[in-house]
Amino acid sequence: MIIPLVFTRWIRRIRRVLKSLILYSLIMFLAILFIGALAIYLVEHPYNPGIRNYFDAVWFIMETITTVGYGDIVPVTFWGKVVDMVIMPLGIAVISILTASIAGELTNMVITRSLGQHVSSRRNHIVVIGCVNRALKVIEELMRMMEREGLMMDLTYLHNGDKPTSLPSDVEFLRGNPFNTNDLLRAGVDRASTVIITPLGENSSSSDAEAILITMRVKELNKDAYIITEVLDEANRDYAFKAGANSVVSLGSFTTTIIAREALSRGTSSVLMRIINDGKVSLVKAEGYVGLRFIEVVEKLKTTENRLIIGVVRGSDILINPSNDLIIQPGDLLITVS
Repeated sequence: MIIPLVFTRWIRRIRRVLKSLILYSLIMFLAILFIGALAIYLVEHPYNPGIRNYFDAVWFIMETITTVGYGDIVPVTFWGKVVDMVIMPLGIAVISILTASIAGELTNMVITRSLGQHVSSRRNHIVVIGCVNRALKVIEELMRMMEREGLMMDLTYLHNGDKPTSLPSDVEFLRGNPFNTNDLLRAGVDRASTVIITPLGENSSSSDAEAILITMRVKELNKDAYIITEVLDEANRDYAFKAGANSVVSLGSFTTTIIAREALSRGTSSVLMRIINDGKVSLVKAEGYVGLRFIEVVEKLKTTENRLIIGVVRGSDILINPSNDLIIQPGDLLITVS
């Protein structure tokens, strides 16, 4: 279902009106409260022992216009009763308008959020962009891994369509065009820690071109975000990196490599999937191990943290099972499995 542009504009107009009503009714409420209290204080203070100071007058007006009516303070003069008769209907009317305005604004916020038309207020979150089928699989896997590893990170899904019924309730949904800068900003990509861009379709050439274009726009908005871009054609990996992606995943290349390895060494695919799914593969900064030999770090981490080191990332090089005498240098990352 495509929401008409006119309907969206009406929602925004109603929201602006409600906001102004809340402001005006709040101002009126405060005016009635303090001006009414001043009037009551001036006419009642000399004769009413219950109104000893201005605060007593404010208290009396507050319980009057909110219809609480404790009865601890009552006007005793003719003009005091006249002032109170004027304040009561005005106060009740303003309170009613203020209550209705707040309720209307809250209802409008719920509707706007359910339609994905709101602006995300999240920071350091993960933004997922892409077609429903692929993006939902990524989101589900992310949530499964975070639950298993005890991590807590907010997830936001930006999609140019209706909210998927199977989208987990704790994943924020925003409806918008990922090619539109304003919609990217609504999703908070400028404040996100990670942005995942999956294919928007099945056609490799057009989907990869779209993913690369979105990568460029996200990089322009947030140079510090870690951008993960998935391409369908292995030949487009370099273009995605040049567009600003920090990591590029080629599904076809990944699966064909596993298949080829399985053909040459049966059972390899099961082992690899077990490591990926069940093992906590992570990159650990080598701080504290600089200057040590690789074999020394292996023994130390295995003994103290029960971690297995399978390699070292040094700049753009990935050294799997390096020499035992390899010296750990500043800036190295250790590839560990726990």
